[in-house]
Amino acid sequence: MKGLLINNYYSMQDNIKLSFGIALAVVLIPLFASGSKVMSMIIAVQTFVFASNMGTSLQMDETSKWNKWELTLPVTRTAVINAKYISFIFLITMGLASSLVTLLLHGFIGELDVNAVIDGYLFGLQLAITSIAIVYPLILKLGAEKSDVLLLTAAGLSIGLKMVIWYILYMFNNDINFNGRTVGIVSTLAALLLFAVSYLISARIQRHKEF
Repeated sequence: MKGLLINNYYSMQDNIKLSFGIALAVVLIPLFASGSKVMSMIIAVQTFVFASNMGTSLQMDETSKWNKWELTLPVTRTAVINAKYISFIFLITMGLASSLVTLLLHGFIGELDVNAVIDGYLFGLQLAITSIAIVYPLILKLGAEKSDVLLLTAAGLSIGLKMVIWYILYMFNNDINFNGRTVGIVSTLAALLLFAVSYLISARIQRHKEF
């Protein structure tokens, strides 16, 4: 398992550096624009940007044929999937960590809005978790050639999921706002459930995967 995790890191390290660059660059946006919505979007972008690079890493695995050779390793196929999903969690955690720079900057200039911070994290987490949950099983089944297109599609579907959740909640309470806290919390919980289902589906696909 440790070796699989290290390999996943090596295949993603260039993308991680790029993501750090993007995450730090968007921190400068408050110098030109301010407001709670701006801070929410910055945090959401920082949370999502690391997860968005998973496609490039999986493409590298496929180009180098590693995704086939790893099936011959003296580890279970479930361990391979476990390592991938732990790596995805690692990417999301790095996104959360990078957003701390935004919190420090906004706190320093005196514009730290706690509600905006929470909303940004909820949206970013929902977007990142849902996108990964949708994309990875598809890549296992279809291949990584179109992972970038799949990721963009999954990001759109994650927003669509949030809209469906908002509509369902709205039918019971007309005061529910699409960008409100309730919709954000329920959407994030739904994303976590989808992530768990995605893991089960991916494990099943991997167990029946051939060379």
